[in-house]
Amino acid sequence: MEKKILICGHRSFVATGLINKFKTAGIDFDCFSRGKEERNGNVVTGDVFLMHQNSELSENYDTVVNYILLKGKSVEENIQYCQSLLQFCKDKHVKHLIQISSISVYPNESLEVDETSAIEEDYHNKGGYASIKVAVDHYLMEHPIGGLHVSFVRPGYIYTKNQDISKAGILVSKFGLNILLGDKRTTLPLICREKIHEALLRIIQTDKKESVYLLLNKDKEEGTKYNFVTRQWNVKPICLPYFFLMIIAKGLKSIGIAKQHHYLKVVGLFKRTWFNSAKTEQVLNLDLGKRKIAVIGAGTYGSYTSDLLASVYPHEDITLIDVGDSRLKTESEMGYISHVVNAPYEGLQKARFFGYGGASAKWGGQLLTFTENDFANPTEFMKGIVALDIKYKDRVLAKFGLENKIPEVRLEHNLFTKTGIWLSYFHRNLFTHFRIAKNKKIKLLSNSRVIKFLNEGKLITGIELIQHGQHKTLSFDQYFLTSGAFESSRLLVESGLSKEKGTMTFSDHLSQRAFKVKSGPQMGDQDFTFHVQGASLVTKRFVGEVDGYSFYSQPICNEDFPFFRDLKKLLFGHKFRAGLLMNIIKNIPSCVAFAWNMIILKRMYIYKNEFYLQIDIEAPRESGKMSMNNEKDAFGERSVDVDLTIMPKTGELFTKARACVKSYLDKNGVVYEELPFSTSAEKYEDVYHPFGMFCDFNSVEDYFQRFENMLVVNTGVLPRAGGINSTCAVLPLVEEYVNNVME
Repeated sequence: MEKKILICGHRSFVATGLINKFKTAGIDFDCFSRGKEERNGNVVTGDVFLMHQNSELSENYDTVVNYILLKGKSVEENIQYCQSLLQFCKDKHVKHLIQISSISVYPNESLEVDETSAIEEDYHNKGGYASIKVAVDHYLMEHPIGGLHVSFVRPGYIYTKNQDISKAGILVSKFGLNILLGDKRTTLPLICREKIHEALLRIIQTDKKESVYLLLNKDKEEGTKYNFVTRQWNVKPICLPYFFLMIIAKGLKSIGIAKQHHYLKVVGLFKRTWFNSAKTEQVLNLDLGKRKIAVIGAGTYGSYTSDLLASVYPHEDITLIDVGDSRLKTESEMGYISHVVNAPYEGLQKARFFGYGGASAKWGGQLLTFTENDFANPTEFMKGIVALDIKYKDRVLAKFGLENKIPEVRLEHNLFTKTGIWLSYFHRNLFTHFRIAKNKKIKLLSNSRVIKFLNEGKLITGIELIQHGQHKTLSFDQYFLTSGAFESSRLLVESGLSKEKGTMTFSDHLSQRAFKVKSGPQMGDQDFTFHVQGASLVTKRFVGEVDGYSFYSQPICNEDFPFFRDLKKLLFGHKFRAGLLMNIIKNIPSCVAFAWNMIILKRMYIYKNEFYLQIDIEAPRESGKMSMNNEKDAFGERSVDVDLTIMPKTGELFTKARACVKSYLDKNGVVYEELPFSTSAEKYEDVYHPFGMFCDFNSVEDYFQRFENMLVVNTGVLPRAGGINSTCAVLPLVEEYVNNVME
C-alpha cells in the first residue's frame, strides 16, 4: 500500500514549501492545523488538544511530520497537545513520527554536540521557545508507543531567500547602534529551509530511521552570530563584553542573587557549542553546508546577477568567475579569436571587452524595457518577457537610483514614443556600480576561462576551466551563464547543450542615418529634448513595427558641434594649428550654453537646434549565423565565425520604416532634410545587441526550466530585440528567476 504522510502545522514558516516538494516527489499527504473541525481537500483543521478524536482524520498514515508548537501557550498546554498527538499515532498505527525539534534543546554550556548528545535535563534552564522544545522532546522520549519510531529533527537557525528575519535574540538596533547579543565566537549554525525539506523527503523515503538528525552547516568558521548579522543586515555590530558579563553572572550566582537558570541564560549569550552534523550528512547522503552558486562572466549581467544573489541569498556561497581581472582587455588582448565573414558585422570584435565590468565599462547603455505597445503579435515566450519587464522595471531602475514614470504615447497605429535612461559615466560599469569587489558575500575567481559544462541531461554537474594555464574541474549547485551572447553560445555549442550542432543563428539591429531635422526637438506635440536625471540622460525615441519587425528612431545630437570636434582634433590629432585653437576659442560661448543647459536647466543643449534621426531596425533572424572555426585561440579553444548578411528584405524594411517616420514629420510640419538612402553595407552600422540565438522556448517557464540548475543570461535569449537597446530587457528575467523560480 502506498505510504501516506500527515503534516501537522503545514502553515508554519519552517514548513512553507514542503507541500510543493511532496507534490513534485509524488507523495500522498494530508495537512492538519488549528481551526474549526472540517476537511477542505487534503487540509484538515480542528482542535489540536483533541486531534485523536478528529473524525476528518479517518485515514491511516504511515508517517506524521509534526511542526506544531503552540506559541504563547504554556509548557503544560504544549504537552497536552503531544498527548493527543501520541494517542492519534497509536490509534492510527502510525509507524514513524518526525518531530521538528531544535538545536536549542542542548545545554548552553556544551562545547560539542552530535546526534548522540543528551539534551538539557531541566527545561527551566531555557527560556520561551527553547523551554517548550526541551519539555516536548523529553515527553516524547519518556512515553514510547509500541510500533512507533520517533525521529527528532533538530535544525539550526533556519533561513530562506528574501526572508524578513526578526532580530529578536540576535541583534538590538537602537539610536543608530547595532549591538550583537553575544560576541564574535557565539555560535549560530545555519540551515536553509529548502535543505530541511530535502532532508525530510529523504528521511521519509529511507527505510532505516535514525533517532536524531542534526540539520545544520557544521562549518565552525561560518556558524557564528557575528557572521550571520554582517551578511543578513550588512552591519558590523558591537559585541557584548564576554569576560565582564561572565564575571558579573558568576558573582551574582555565588551570592545567591541569580539562580542557576539565570546564569545559564547568560552563558547562552556566549554559547561556544560546535554542532557536528557529519553523521546526518552521511546517512542522508546530503551536504548540509552552504549552497554553491557560480556566476560565469563578470560583465553587465554577471555583475547585476551577483549583486542580486548576494541580496536574496546572503548566506550562500557565491562565486563570480571571469576570464579577466580588474584590467579591461579587448578580444585580441584577451587571446580570443573571431572571424567576420561575408559582411562588415564588427559587433563581435568591437563590442567585446574582458575583465570586471566587461563591455559595460566601455559602452554604457540605455535602460529601456518592453511594454504591451512593443509587439503586435508576440509569441507566448515574448508575452512572458513583456510581462516581467512591466513587473520589474521600477525595481531595476531603483538599483541605479533612477525612476521613469513617463508614459508611452501612441502617435499612429504603428508608431509610439518610448522614454529610456542613458546611464551616466559613473553608473555604466555595473561591476563598479554594485561594488562587487567589496562585497564579502561574493568570491571572485579571476583569470579563469570556463571551457565546458558537464551535465547529466538537464542537470549541470560541473564546469571545466583554465586558470593560469592549469585545467580544473569545479562543481556547484546552481549556475548562471552570463559571459556575453557569443561566448555563452559558443560554450553551449561546445558542451553539446544547444539544439544546433556547431552553428547558431542570430540577428542584430542595423542602423542608418535617415533625416537631418532643422526645426528643433519639438516634433508635433512631442518634445524629444533629452533631460538630465542625476548624471544620466532621459531620452525619447520613436518606436514602430513593419511586417513583424521592430524599428526605432532617436535624435543623434551635437555631432556637428565644432567646439567638441575641434577639441578632439587638438587633443588626439597630434598636430597643433593656430587656426584650430582660434576655432575652439570662438566656440566657447556655445560650450558655455551647453554647460548651462546641462547643469542648470537639466536638459540637453542642441547645437544650432539641429540633429540627426537615425533608424535602427531588427534584421531578420535568418540574417546571422555563428559557427565554429577549427583555428585555436590562446586558450586552445575553437574560435568562431560570424556572418550577418544584409538581405534584400532588410532594405525593404528600412524603406517602410523611413516612410513611417517621414509621414509623422510631414504631418507635423517638421523641417528636415532627407539623407540619401542606400542598401550598401557601408551605410549600415551594427549596435551590438545580438538576439535570437538561444531563444526557441515556448514560454518563460520553458526558458527557466531549460536546465534544472542553470540560467543563460544574455540578449541572445530574446527572440525579438524590439525597438530598444535590449540589454535592460533581460534583467527582469534574472529578477524573476532568482526571486521566484530558483529554490
